[in-house]
Amino acid sequence: MQNRNASRRIQGFTLLEVLIAISIFALMSMAAYQVLQGVIRSGELSKRHSDNLIQIQRAMLIIEQDFTQIIARASRDESGDSENIRLLTAGKSRFDSEDEGIEFTRLGWANPLNLLPRSNLVRVRYRLFDGQLQRQYFLYPDIVAGQKPETQILLEDVEKLSFRYWSEGWKTSWNDGKKLPTGIEISFTSKQFGEISRMFLVSESKAGK
Repeated sequence: MQNRNASRRIQGFTLLEVLIAISIFALMSMAAYQVLQGVIRSGELSKRHSDNLIQIQRAMLIIEQDFTQIIARASRDESGDSENIRLLTAGKSRFDSEDEGIEFTRLGWANPLNLLPRSNLVRVRYRLFDGQLQRQYFLYPDIVAGQKPETQILLEDVEKLSFRYWSEGWKTSWNDGKKLPTGIEISFTSKQFGEISRMFLVSESKAGK
């Protein structure tokens, strides 16, 4: 009798033992899956954060290159009206901005031997549009009527955009079309990084002849 029971155990597991083993395996599989999902989510968050850092570093580099190379070179607006020639145009809702907008001419757009069909001067504007910090530019500083700018998206999920101007003190607006401020501050609010502000010295403050 004893030999018969021992023989049955050697031949296989009982139903209860099989069910217990299946339950343990299922729990272990679920735990392993949750750990794997956690690792994947952590990796995705880390990559997203890294991508956002790269994007904002790139945006700030472009902004710095633009604002530190502002030149006192007047340009017409998109209407082509010669009476609307200004060194710097800025204000609330300018250029269809959802907050403030700014436009100026900058130097230093490399064009070796003038091989490219554009100037080494570029008319640049910044605006907040559709939640994006956008940089727009024209191939030539003298805008002709009906000409549309190229648009470059610098940052997504931006909520505010504003500028301040230094000229014997900080001003929240700039209306002098014949003169540049000696300094400009750009401030914007990103959902990812919060409020960011940078100040730039403007090397040329009066219109060139």
